[in-house]
Amino acid sequence: MKRISTFEDSVFDSSEIMKRAGKTLFENMGKVIAFTVALLMLLVTFTDVSFAATLSESFVSSLVLLITSSYIIYFSLEDAGEKCAEETKEYKSAKERYSQTRDKIKGEDIEKLRTFCLEYSERELSFRKKNALIKEGLSEEQLNGYLNGKEFDRQIERKLKRISRVKPAELTPRILLSDENYRRRSELESPEKRKLMYLIVKLIPSTVCMTVTLSVMLSAKDGLTSADVINGILKLSALPMIGFKGYSAGYSYSKHSLSSWMMRKADILESFLLGASCE
Repeated sequence: MKRISTFEDSVFDSSEIMKRAGKTLFENMGKVIAFTVALLMLLVTFTDVSFAATLSESFVSSLVLLITSSYIIYFSLEDAGEKCAEETKEYKSAKERYSQTRDKIKGEDIEKLRTFCLEYSERELSFRKKNALIKEGLSEEQLNGYLNGKEFDRQIERKLKRISRVKPAELTPRILLSDENYRRRSELESPEKRKLMYLIVKLIPSTVCMTVTLSVMLSAKDGLTSADVINGILKLSALPMIGFKGYSAGYSYSKHSLSSWMMRKADILESFLLGASCE
């Protein structure tokens, strides 16, 4: 029992060390990128720098390969960043609160929830229009007059036209009760209708990468010099920076954007439950 306990403790400690290391790296990512650029500039300082004047075959081939590699690295690490952020306290707290609130919604509440969503969207649209009017120094009477055909100064009409075109935010029981990333027009719509298109879109990056990699032909360079090595390092230097940016974007998305979205949905569902309990 003692051996098992010791093994479990060591695994737990290793996991915690990895999390702390990842967090430290993420928090200091800007410093890492700045240090990398400074190091590269130090290397470049001792070489003759020139830019390609024409779009040669070699230049275009290298550019296509680098762009393809950067896309693969960016989206791969963006996904890794999202998964890592799902282990943070902020994400877990938001997920737990949202799940607990969503579980309180019963089947018989769906019809009332539809009505609640419509009324909520209307109130939210009215708030945004009033807020926009106040920001522009206009009144609801002016907006109503514009909608009824009353003429105003051209500048005022342009502002009123923009405000009148504000659309209501989409809010349905499907959005509030589902944590899926893709949407359907209705909670009754079968996912089979959009499954094929969804899978095709997901395969586009892989298809492009496959096309590029199959068309690449490599040959060894003769007489490599230190300048050639520095030139290669400089060309590849953008890839780790792009990877850092992708990881950072994914991490921030899950930790902040996605967590905030789940908290807002939980707030709206709690508002519905409170109103339903008062009826």
